[in-house]
Amino acid sequence: MIAFERLKDLWRSLEPRGQLTIVASGLLVLVTFYFLYSYASKPSYTTLVSGVDPAQTGQMTSALSGAGVAYRLGNGGTEIDVPSGSLSQARIALASKGLTNGGQVGFEIFDKLSMGTTDFQQKIDYQRALEGEIDRAIQQIDGITSADVQLVLPDDTLFVDQSSKASASVLLGTSTQLDPSTVSGIAHLVASAVKGLDAGNVTITDQTGTLLWPDPNAAGGVNAGSKLAADQLYSSELANQINAMLSSTLGPGKAQARVHADLDVDQTTIDKTTYANKGTPLSAQTSQENLKSTGGSAVLPAGTASNTTTTPTYSATGSGSSTSNYKNQSSTTNFGVDKTVQKTTVAPGNVNRVDVALLVDSSVPAAEVASLKQSVASMAGLDTKRGDTLAVSRIQFAKQSTGATSSGSPIAMLGNPLALVKWVLLGLATAIFLFMMRRGLKRREREGIAPEPTWLREIQRAVPVAELQAAPERPAIDPVNARRAALKAEAEEIAEKQPEQLAMQVSEWLKE
Repeated sequence: MIAFERLKDLWRSLEPRGQLTIVASGLLVLVTFYFLYSYASKPSYTTLVSGVDPAQTGQMTSALSGAGVAYRLGNGGTEIDVPSGSLSQARIALASKGLTNGGQVGFEIFDKLSMGTTDFQQKIDYQRALEGEIDRAIQQIDGITSADVQLVLPDDTLFVDQSSKASASVLLGTSTQLDPSTVSGIAHLVASAVKGLDAGNVTITDQTGTLLWPDPNAAGGVNAGSKLAADQLYSSELANQINAMLSSTLGPGKAQARVHADLDVDQTTIDKTTYANKGTPLSAQTSQENLKSTGGSAVLPAGTASNTTTTPTYSATGSGSSTSNYKNQSSTTNFGVDKTVQKTTVAPGNVNRVDVALLVDSSVPAAEVASLKQSVASMAGLDTKRGDTLAVSRIQFAKQSTGATSSGSPIAMLGNPLALVKWVLLGLATAIFLFMMRRGLKRREREGIAPEPTWLREIQRAVPVAELQAAPERPAIDPVNARRAALKAEAEEIAEKQPEQLAMQVSEWLKE
């Protein structure tokens, strides 16, 4: 109660302007706290799905409403945002209704079968289910917000040469730039999920229409942009290594290297067949023929006359002591040709030429520059036969500022600026309130708060309370007039006792 009475006395002693200042400051603080509370309590929304078919938006919002999840629509009804804390609950609500990932259905479409379903309808449902399952698998990859897969499944035919090949097209919605290895993984994921589909028959594009797969940087798809990117990447990596070596040896700001590289990004295939000078025997065959005769009686001529009993009238034609010895030997050897077949695929990235420009501060001695030239040439792998060059120049570098520089962006160091706005506003409001209070108190200190009681000023000795009560009341003395009278008397006393100092003070005032 005593503190409350003091506050009432203080409030009554203030002027109307001071009271108005305090009330305005209090209202300003309350309004500031209200806006800060409204901003802090406002839910932060995040994207649940985007690129949704408007025909599916109603089903998805109904599923979220049934699960008690707040939402809001964006981009003409093709995007649904939910509070950040309800993202998992929203995904579960959509998955329970079969509306995950843009309303694509999966194999749950076969949970309810109809007796009147035709073979054509079953094929269409199977294709829709397969596309939906692939969509869901792709959207689980980090950096992908939406996916739309279209499959072309060939019909089975009796003859293989008459059948067509399966193909697929994938449209991705990405929040960040995808790594080439990620794109390759998506292509093989789709190819592995479809029977008879090769990864080369999968086409992947992003929301801007840029072709991601087949890789345009592969063989047969090299363009000027990909070659320039490869040259710049190789040059920057090599320059960073050289600059790191220069900084560690000479110190920062003493030397700088720039590299320009020309790479061969064409992929080639080399087929080579080599024959040996001497063949290798594969098989050998040897044949030998012998004929030997010791002689005998005369041999009669052939005919009917020789077979009769009539005595022949001709003489014998052979000698009875003749002999013969016939011998024939032959061999056949089959030789095989020693042949080596090599098939080599030369990957792109061969260095055609490297040019290095090395700038050295004039404060570096010439002897060290010569050593640096050899080190840089060895580090860059320069080959004079290939046409590589190294140009070294000694110049005076500009003086670097000695002021301390931040290693990163101030916004990055502070974190999320929006999260600090409420604290900045709170601190500003508090500073304004304290400033206004201090200003009011300072003004009150320069003014008389209340007149001093007469009896308290006039007491010079111990007086009983009864005597004070019996004393007649005297009129109250105006403290302002009393103060003026006291100052006037003091000035007159100074003028009488120290007129020279008073004259000097007056002259100083006149000069000012």
